[in-house]
Parts: sequence; structure tokens; C-alpha cells
Amino acid sequence: MLPKNKLYIGITMFTIISKEYKIYALQFNDFPQISSNIKISLKTLKGQKIYQKLFGKFAKPIAKALKYRSFYLDQSFLSDYSQPIENKESRDSIIDQFLHNPEKFKISVVSADVKSKKCRLASNRRLLHIFQRMITDFSRENINIIKNKIKLPYKKLPRTTNNYVEGNEDIPLNQIMAFNSYGNFKGYLNHLFVLNPSVDEFYDSIQKDMAYKPQSEVLNMRNIVKLEIARCKLAYPNIEGFIRDYNQNRTMKKEIGIHNNDILSLSSYRRGLDKVSVHLLKYAQLLIQECRELGLIADKIWTWDRRFIKCNCNGVKNRSTGLTSDPDSGKYVKRSGAYNILSGTGYTDTCIVDSLFGLPVYWDAVDASKNDNTVFQETVRNFELPESRRPIILLADAGPDSYRSNIEVINRGIIPVIAARSNSVGNILKSDRGNHFRADFIPRKYHPLLQKIYDIRTTVERKNSFEVVGYNRSKTLTRGIEAARMFVTIGNIAALLTALTAFKVQRNDLIRSQSAFRKFEF
Repeated sequence: MLPKNKLYIGITMFTIISKEYKIYALQFNDFPQISSNIKISLKTLKGQKIYQKLFGKFAKPIAKALKYRSFYLDQSFLSDYSQPIENKESRDSIIDQFLHNPEKFKISVVSADVKSKKCRLASNRRLLHIFQRMITDFSRENINIIKNKIKLPYKKLPRTTNNYVEGNEDIPLNQIMAFNSYGNFKGYLNHLFVLNPSVDEFYDSIQKDMAYKPQSEVLNMRNIVKLEIARCKLAYPNIEGFIRDYNQNRTMKKEIGIHNNDILSLSSYRRGLDKVSVHLLKYAQLLIQECRELGLIADKIWTWDRRFIKCNCNGVKNRSTGLTSDPDSGKYVKRSGAYNILSGTGYTDTCIVDSLFGLPVYWDAVDASKNDNTVFQETVRNFELPESRRPIILLADAGPDSYRSNIEVINRGIIPVIAARSNSVGNILKSDRGNHFRADFIPRKYHPLLQKIYDIRTTVERKNSFEVVGYNRSKTLTRGIEAARMFVTIGNIAALLTALTAFKVQRNDLIRSQSAFRKFEF
């Protein structure tokens, strides 16, 4: 038997070179002898012409690409029931066998003939509209109109509060009347500390347990935290200018509640920050718990996003070590448009906010060079939450769109509503506004309301805008990952204290206002 890739005709042997042809060899006894050898390559234009001249018309075959898709029993389209059923008995027997032995069946769908790899990948895209219906949506009991059966879990008002300002000796009567009568009155800075005595109580107990004795009374832990919260509310970009104004402005001392006239220095202030930074996150958790008890955090829909923060580093690497002056930081590059590019060296504030009032429930600072998928998956794995506080839905933009990111959210018992990229493949839902979503990870009952749910994602964008525009917090003060985490935590503590203070003065319109409680009382 001769090799199968060679064809023998007469006394001439032809060798056909092509991966797309299967050559069947004839028996050797059909030809008494071989006198010549001709090699024809179908990969070249010259070889195709020779083949066409010798054997007739040449038609290069096109390989058909098969794509496999999983189908479930309740994913039948209405057209499947409108067509006549031929050979009903055989079809029923096949369905019966499929129900008992589904692992033995594999459904394959032959796609159209395509020529390039790019076209074959595009053929795997199955685009569905969010209002597309299947027959099972109407055949199940107690489901008539899907929209009326699904209620978005974000229309929840906070609980009715007690009047925290009545009988409070630290707040004058004219300010109490101003809160109740004037909508343009946004309060003073000292209201943050008068109505939230947890700052003094928490850090006084910490300082007592540590047996920490500061050099001056102004350097107490509670005073350092108050000063840092005030610096955040007053939008000071650096410590030097804030300390200079503090030493010269007696009104600022009065607002913060410091009656000591000692001069505050830059080195002493930074030493105090190092002492309190370790306990900031624990105090923030107490504020989050208080917000939950008062109904300011609903824990129904959460939203994730990341924000770039520059560090005090020029980004130039040392030739000998290969590291920058801040080795914990990383290079960040983001293109948002044809000409708009955000780049720099620093950290990323990865934050999850509640959709009710945009209050943060989890945050961290990470290396800015990590991509969205890595940061999102680490964030989902790290936050700890009891079963009673687990949200229903977690929203995110198209940055962390991947199979692994969706699975991480599902493993926590949460529905991931992550926007898919416009060129994503698979079962893709498309809304009227052009947003894409992965239908495999979202229950069908949420499909009609998917665009409304995704619109809630702007809550985290407004929170980031408050940080950048309202509080001027786009650059860390010192280097290191711990300094970046302290920088992020202080901003979130200020947001939580603002919400709690607005709630206690019965002004829900000031809960998410970054300009509230920042003026001085003269």
C-alpha cells in the first residue's frame, strides 16, 4: 500500500500538497511502472493553475465551522411551537431519552460559512433584546405581567428619626430653627462632632487602653482625627496650608472643639496621624453599623467602581533597583476617548457603595497598575458580610467584564449586573440605550428592568465626583500603601459623618451633600 497523500495515474506519480484535501491512493498493481514524478502545491496560485489544467475545474473547498451552544429545557422560543411537528412519536421518544440520559446528548448548531477567524468569532455572538420573551414566561402559573411582579429594591426611605437637636445645649436655638425653616442653611463644621460624640468616645478609650500620653493636649487622638476630618471637609490639598491656617485661625479651633492655644507643627501632626491611622477602619465600621441601624444603608443594591489617586512620587525608576521612590505604587493608564488619556503613578481606590444614599460600605487602596478584573475580584473576595446584610445585586461597569468576575459575585450569593463589552460573544442582552449584559448570569425576571437597575450605577460616580471636586482628594500626602489606605478611609469617614449629621437634624437633602457642614460659625 502506497502513502495516502500520493495519487498515481498512468506512469506518472502526482504529489498533492494541501491540508484541505483527502487523497485516496490506488492500488500499486494498477500501474506497471512509474517513469516521472510531478509535485503540485495547491497552496500557491501556480499549483492551482497546473491542477486545473490537468484535472479540470478547480474549486477550493471552504471548511465549515461548527459552534456549540448549551440549551436548557425552558429556553424554547415561540417559533418552536408554531411550526408543525413531524413524526411526533419519534420526537417524544427522543425527548424522553434526553430527560433520562441528558449526558449522552449534545446539540450542535452549524453556523454559516465564514472565511476568517474574526468572522468565526463574531458568529458566536447571540444578541437578544431585554424584552424578548420565551414561551415559558407565559406558561408558568402566577406570572402574567413581569413588570408588575418585580419591584426594584432601592425605593426605601430612612426611618423616622428622633429629634437629636432638641434639648441639645451645644446647638443654639437659632440654628435649630434654621435647620427646620431654611432649606439653604447647611450647618456648621462643629455639628459633625457635637451630634456624633462617637469620635471622642472611641478614641478616648483607645488612648486609655494604649496608655498613650501625647506631648500636648492638642495632639490627643480624638483631636488629630477631628483635624483630619476637618481638613477633608474644608478641601485642603496638603497638610502645610491647613496647619498654617489652624495656627492663625481661632475660629477653626473653636469649630473643631480644641480650646488649647498650643502651636501645631507639621512633624507632630504627622506623628499623630501615624498613631490614629491604625484604628481608622475600625471606627469607620462603627459608623457603617450606625447608618444601617438608622436605615441610611439598605444593603439591597451595591455598586462598585475604582478611582485613581496620585501619590507623592514622580514615577521615575532607580536604575540600580528598578523601583520608584514609592515601590508600593504603580503606573496607571486609562484611555477615555480618542484624545483623553489619564495616566500617572499612584493607587486605586476600590470602593463599594450602597445605592440608597451612595454611602460607602467597603473600600481599599491597591496598586494602580492592576487591571479592573483583578481589582474587582479581589474586592469581592475580601469584604466580609453576614447573611442578613448580603445585597441582592452588585453593579459594575464594563471594566471587570469577564466570566471569572461574574462567578466570583455568584459565589457570594449575589446577582452580578456587570455591563458587557459591545463585542462580547455568547448570550448578550441589549437594552434600548445600547448597554450590553450577559444573560447567562442574570435571572430572567430581571431582564425587562435591566436598564433601570443599571442606571443606579451612577451613584458610585457621584460619590467619586464628591471626592475629587468637593473634597479635592486626588493626591495622597505621603508615600506607601498604608498612607493611601488612611487617605481613602478619612474621606469615607467624612461622608458617613455628613450623612449621620444630616439625618439627625432631619435634613435628608443634606445626606449626600459634600458642601454641608463645612462653614464656620462666627
